[in-house]
Amino acid sequence: MSTEKTPPILSRAPKLDEPRKQVAFYLPKSEVSKIDAEVKKTNRSRSSIIGERYYLGLQVQEQE
Repeated sequence: MSTEKTPPILSRAPKLDEPRKQVAFYLPKSEVSKIDAEVKKTNRSRSSIIGERYYLGLQVQEQE
């Protein structure tokens, strides 16, 4: 499948060689408000936005 016309899906989690584990995040209300605004704007789920931010944060830490 070509990606020339459609961008790659960035919100999809990378494939893992191990099973996933369910976790809970406790965030400040201000952060949840920002996430909810992005949910309305992008029509994505909270979990996909939180996962993307977590994954991007890990990438930044690994580069340092």
